[in-house]
Amino acid sequence: MFDLDNTLVDRDRAFNDCLCAEFPDPVAREELCRLDQWERGDRAILLHAWKSHGGTPLTNLELGSRIAERVQSDSGLLESLSMLRAKFKAGIVTNGSSQVQRGKIRTSGLAGVFPPDECWVSEEVGVGKPHPAIFLMAAKSLAVAPERCLFVGDYWPHDGVGAQAAGMRGRIVDQVMNAERLAALLQEEGLR
Repeated sequence: MFDLDNTLVDRDRAFNDCLCAEFPDPVAREELCRLDQWERGDRAILLHAWKSHGGTPLTNLELGSRIAERVQSDSGLLESLSMLRAKFKAGIVTNGSSQVQRGKIRTSGLAGVFPPDECWVSEEVGVGKPHPAIFLMAAKSLAVAPERCLFVGDYWPHDGVGAQAAGMRGRIVDQVMNAERLAALLQEEGLR
């Protein structure tokens, strides 16, 4: 199973693209990037600063939708994930709003790899990472025992801690997946 943001799609790059489209001033972009804290910052403070720097007033959902419009996946990654799914059961477990996260899955091309019922979004299921329930829900839906699951994400406090609490192996990546990184990870995990 995979996390979505900054694991399968480069959410931070999409956020920076939003900043560049809205703010010509590099100082404003730098401050907003700092406030975003890789999507872990206080959203109210970020949206207030966005407006105070002259940006279009936005809700968190509107900002998320703008980001979703800009995410991309490596085309080689999509092909590799399709081949992986031919051998293993796989899915996406992600925190966030249904509209935004499903938008990212569509825009990035991941909807062509992972059917909707193999993507678990915290808003839809009522619990988010790091709570083990979302991981266990995904494992049960895939009919795979948690101890046979590998969860790949980018943020240990949510992805690694949650996976381990659910009885899964957790693997943290420090770069967004592409075909080569996925192949290396699978080889290291003995899954090739």
